[in-house]
Amino acid sequence: MLYTSVPLERVYFDFNAKDQEKKEETQSEYNEVILKHGRVVTRREGKDYVVQKINSTDMSDYLNADYSPGKIIKM
Repeated sequence: MLYTSVPLERVYFDFNAKDQEKKEETQSEYNEVILKHGRVVTRREGKDYVVQKINSTDMSDYLNADYSPGKIIKM
């Protein structure tokens, strides 16, 4: 297990890759979806958005399968 606050893209970044400059140039587009008691942060992949993390004061939001990390949300 790896416990870190550093994003996994930085932890598993291949520094020896030939296309290192291309990876640095590509920026992910993030969007926040407002919930009743918090927010869900999503990352854009094509036409869909993938859930990255959830910030909520309602514990039932964390148990909701629709907000689990990796879940695809169509906007």
